Amino acid sequence: MTHAYSTDSTERRYIPFFIAAAAIGVEFLIIHFFGQYLMKLPWWASPPIDTMASYGFLYWLFDSYIWEWPLMHKLHIIKTPNLSGVWRGHACTTVTNGASPGLGSQTDIEFTIKQTWTHMLICGKTTQSKSRSISASIIVTDECSLSYEYTNEPLAGAPDTMHAHRGTTILSIEKMGSVLKGEYYSGRDRQNVGTLNLTRV
Repeated sequence: MTHAYSTDSTERRYIPFFIAAAAIGVEFLIIHFFGQYLMKLPWWASPPIDTMASYGFLYWLFDSYIWEWPLMHKLHIIKTPNLSGVWRGHACTTVTNGASPGLGSQTDIEFTIKQTWTHMLICGKTTQSKSRSISASIIVTDECSLSYEYTNEPLAGAPDTMHAHRGTTILSIEKMGSVLKGEYYSGRDRQNVGTLNLTRV
């Protein structure tokens, strides 16, 4: 299940007002259509679709589909980058003095990101473990970046030293949203840090 994510983009402040205005316009057209071509509704009767239902539908439509349109980004109406898709690359663990020191080895990793305008889910997978995000934020001012907290679980064939843990990842969004590069660090049980380098497939 996806979770909400935060962003410093100002678009979430004003776009709901435009969706509300569009919902009022849709309601007006529905009432006009019924009055012009079917029948005139009495003053006490509710229209087939009320304004709140129209707003809910338009908000869902925008959140799921419209925000992705390239034109919305070209006109800078939407500044939040669309990171949906499959990402592949490698993670390189740094040698530490923690309870579970890294070996400095490079591991292939695959990420699947599901994202709408307000929700997302980041799932990572290696040959030894899998992870999923539990919270996230996207920064669009200055350096564009993605930060998220995750939970990680070892797979059945993982070494005994690998335990379930929580961690944090901070990635810069580069090359027009086609590359993610940054660092991760895990909780006190693992105490591992390392780098990530991912490219959108």
